[in-house]
Order: sequence, then structure tokens, then C-alpha cells
Amino acid sequence: MISETDTPDNAAPEISIIIPAYNEGEGIIRVLQSIQNQPSLTGAEIVVVDDGSTDNTGEVVANFPGVHLVSHCMNKGYGAAISTGVKASTGRYVIWFDADWQYRVEDLVLLAQVIVEKDLDWCVGARGSDSYQERERVFGKFLLGLAVRIVTMRKVQDYNSGLRGYRREVIKRYLHLLPKGFGASTTMTLIMLERGYYGEDIPIIQRKRIGKSSVRIFRDGIQTLMIILRIFLLFKPLRFFGSAGIIFILGGLIYGVPKAIQTRTGFPVMAALTIILGVQAFFFGLLADQISQSRLERFE
Repeated sequence: MISETDTPDNAAPEISIIIPAYNEGEGIIRVLQSIQNQPSLTGAEIVVVDDGSTDNTGEVVANFPGVHLVSHCMNKGYGAAISTGVKASTGRYVIWFDADWQYRVEDLVLLAQVIVEKDLDWCVGARGSDSYQERERVFGKFLLGLAVRIVTMRKVQDYNSGLRGYRREVIKRYLHLLPKGFGASTTMTLIMLERGYYGEDIPIIQRKRIGKSSVRIFRDGIQTLMIILRIFLLFKPLRFFGSAGIIFILGGLIYGVPKAIQTRTGFPVMAALTIILGVQAFFFGLLADQISQSRLERFE
């Protein structure tokens, strides 16, 4: 599928594989070995971003010939590592692939085949029910998935899978919108859907990771709630503030009109203030929506 003969010498590769790594010295050995031993991926560019690891991740990667290593001097987060990797890549398509052995190379090959042969803008590996899942993260994923469904008004199979591919010229337009840490996958999923890019999901299986996860329940739980708020404010601010505004206006009218008729002393001050608050929230939503569209269209 992807071989040295597909592109002439010094030409850009068809596929760039972006691997963000933070303290993944144990798992990344098997990941890089499996990719380089896969004949279908011969000729693919491999870019590993060492995101300020404090273990031997950088040294391990440096010993693999043909792998482009980019290092952050400090830990900046998953989204920042992805952004760095995309900027350092040269392939027509970029594929995100985790360094912890959770994703199978055969699924990476399948995704690469699909995105190239169908000439897609994006392709996401959707994890099935038989995939490994950490119990402590189920509730947070449920909340985030609910927010994604409300924003998109559709069921999204896997909004934060770590195995996904994009046309490089498309994803580069939106790197400025990626959060530096947790949430890059979800944000990019919503961008592709909201902006109407052409893509599809493919079924994959996720394994148990090698090494210790950097996820912390309380920290990432709070971060998940912030991402939910950020999703609404970035993609649907009018729905967020407009809905709140309508609720305040209706609440003020429902309380104020009967009260004014009953007491005959004029419209209640509390009801009037509630209605004013609702009107302000609605028009604030209109303004935020214009700002949101400007950000999304900035590099289009």
C-alpha cells in the first residue's frame, strides 16, 4: 500500500505517523518496532514528539533509524505534542497513533488504506465494545459524549479515539484551536463535523496500555467539565446562551404577568430584572456566535 516506490526520492511521503509520547519508554519500543516491521507502512514518515519525558523515552526513540524525533523541553500536553508533530510532518495525510501500545498496527494499516484510497479529509478508528476500557474514566466519557451529541445533534461513534487520520492541509488550518492538553481529539472531531469535511469511522480494537497512565481522576474530571463548557462556547455559543436567555425571559413573564394582574401594583421588579437578564444573555449569545465563526474560519 505505502512503499518506497510510491514516491520518488526527496518527494513528500503519502503518510506521516504522529506519535506523542510522555514517559512511554517501555511501550514505545514495541510500537516503533511493530510499525517498522509492517511492510505496508514502508515509506511512511514516523514523527515522535517527546513531550518533556523524564524517563528514557527520548533515548529509546533516538536509537531507531528513520524516525524523526522532536522534543519539548517541558511537558506541554497531548494537544501541544500533536500540533508540534503535524507541523514537523511532511506527508499528505497525518495519522495520530499513541505510544502506549493500546492501538494495533493492523488497525493503523487499515486506517491508512481507507483514508488514502477513498481520499478522505478525516478518518477515525472507532473502538468497539470488545475494546479495553478503564472503569474510572467511564463516567467522564459519558458526560463528554453527551455534550458532543448535544453540540452535533447526532450520535458520534468515537469522539476521542487516539487513532485517527487527517488530510494534512486540512488539519493545519485548525491547529490554533487545539487545546494544549486533554481534549484535542474531541475538539478536532467536532471541527470536522461542524465544518462539513468528508470522512468516516472504521471499527478498531483497543488493548490495555503498557506502562502507567498519566490520567488523574480528579484533575481530568475537572478538565472534562471545562472541555464540555469550551465545546459549547466554541461551537454552539448561541445555543448555550440563547437557551439560557429564553428560559430567563419565559420565567420572568410567567412570574411577572400573573403577579401584576393579581396585585395591580405594576410589573414586579424581580420579573423585570429576570427578563432583562434573559435578553442580555440572548444577545450575548449572538455576539459570541459571530466570534466563534470568525475563529473557525480564520485559516479557511
